[in-house]
Amino acid sequence: MDHAAPDHQAVSRRHILHILAALGFTGATADALAAGAAPTVSPAALQGAASLLAGAFDERRLQVAQAAVQRNLDQLQVVRDLVLPDGIEPAVVFQVRRS
Repeated sequence: MDHAAPDHQAVSRRHILHILAALGFTGATADALAAGAAPTVSPAALQGAASLLAGAFDERRLQVAQAAVQRNLDQLQVVRDLVLPDGIEPAVVFQVRRS
């Protein structure tokens, strides 16, 4: 009998919170545990990215860049966690509304 390898999928923050709630962790405790599982940007990763572009960060710029990249990562996670029903069709026209 052929056994296929299990599919490894990323677990969303929402899914982690559901699991923790099922285990009896609720409120701030569950949120703190889920936050610990969130991906983070390390200074070493930023230095590596800068070296690919023949550059480098001093300590101050590294802290600023790390905060900015982490903020963007957190904001993009909200988009990745968004679940849309399959019945919703993509927009055929996009218009910018100016305030």
